[in-house]
Amino acid sequence: MGHPRNRRRSRALAVLLGVPLVVGGHEAFARDSAEPPSRAEAEAVLDEAVRLARSGDHLGLCRFLAAADATCRNLLQSARNMGREPGQTRPEVVGVRRTARQTVLHLRGVLADGSGFTSDFGVIRDHRGLRAGTPVYWAGVTIAG
Repeated sequence: MGHPRNRRRSRALAVLLGVPLVVGGHEAFARDSAEPPSRAEAEAVLDEAVRLARSGDHLGLCRFLAAADATCRNLLQSARNMGREPGQTRPEVVGVRRTARQTVLHLRGVLADGSGFTSDFGVIRDHRGLRAGTPVYWAGVTIAG
């Protein structure tokens, strides 16, 4: 058996490598509406994600905002394994892209340790309302598209 640290790294890498495959799947939940959220709607979801993250309610983030709870939990675990924790400031929206089903906010922010990050924050509209496909905005996810 390998060293525990190496096993943790391997698990984190395996989860991260699986994230692009899973993150794209959240668009399947958006079939209820052909209209992607507006930028203002997507930013409102980001504001709620930041509020929940600041309060430390990461499970609430997954429960109330995530398009797919399992994806959110995987992103949380990956971020933790990499030592990434959200900072207290809201990330800056540096770009926006809309697809047929989602609005993607391109973010730039600061982690709790003071280091910078870039990440994509995808928002869809489904039968439950507005949902984040990538609610763990500090995880460094890039949404292909």
